[in-house]
Amino acid sequence: MFEENDIEFDIQKTILKKKENKNSKFYVEYDRLTNQVFGVTPEKIKVSNIRHALIEVDESNLIKSIFANKIPLHKLKVRYDYRTDSRTLFLQRELSSYEFDYIRSAKPGENNFIHLYCDVVSKKINVNFVENIFLEEFTKEKISEVTLSELPADLSVYCIDRYEPSKLFDTIKINFKKLFNGYEQRFNCIWLPDDSAHLDKIDFLHYNHNVRLSVGKDPFYIPLGKESYKPAIIYKQIKNKLQIQSAISESKNFHLDSEITFYLFDASEPSVILDTITVNSSDLDNFNLLEFKLKTTKNVKMISSYSHLHIEDANVSSYYQF
Repeated sequence: MFEENDIEFDIQKTILKKKENKNSKFYVEYDRLTNQVFGVTPEKIKVSNIRHALIEVDESNLIKSIFANKIPLHKLKVRYDYRTDSRTLFLQRELSSYEFDYIRSAKPGENNFIHLYCDVVSKKINVNFVENIFLEEFTKEKISEVTLSELPADLSVYCIDRYEPSKLFDTIKINFKKLFNGYEQRFNCIWLPDDSAHLDKIDFLHYNHNVRLSVGKDPFYIPLGKESYKPAIIYKQIKNKLQIQSAISESKNFHLDSEITFYLFDASEPSVILDTITVNSSDLDNFNLLEFKLKTTKNVKMISSYSHLHIEDANVSSYYQF
């Protein structure tokens, strides 16, 4: 029987009080593919799943609201922030807040998967999609599927005078679907100077969709290396049966056409196509698992026409386990 002066023991308030006094750092466990948050704790823990990772965050009003049971975990996501070069915990309704900030092109020498170069001879601005940088940043989670889902259909880039920012030379619109599929877009810009030495006066400005543009006097291409990239599609063959495991939430985030064709070639003779599989791109949504019957029992390897949609054999993938 409690006496009238007894203080009720509230474990949640007690824990929070200790946290406020002793902890300024917290750890967020999240899914590396979906960025969905699975837990927030003041103690550094081991992740509960091979697909999960931890980030360290400072104590904030958001953290306090989480421990006060005011915000459920399903409303939280982790996002890479270019401005701080770090991953941050966000409420999903806050994810679009950065869209209203203007940012300039990347610093000289910094390369990004969207690369602009000015050709003063043909008077054109070429925009390149640099595949290997995209795959590297996607693997390192500097960009994520959440970031891709927030990209607009067209990105307006304002070409301005670096020394007189109010002077607008032109506005170019980068269509992401065309860029991802064709790897290049070209824009006629007769206002470009005749001498590349004068390009330094031109700057590029755009709304911040959490992506940066790099700019150079030449196109930027790097041969695709042998680095281990984060897969978007994983496949596994069992005799004449093929399983295709999607590692993406929504195919539209990768700017695919309505249909995608997978080409299956002989593992020992890459020039020999043994089978083709065409599916609706939406069949890859929601991390779906597809199964197909092959025309052959030979060991096959799989590719598609979208090389930025990285495909891996399940035997070498560390992100998924069938």
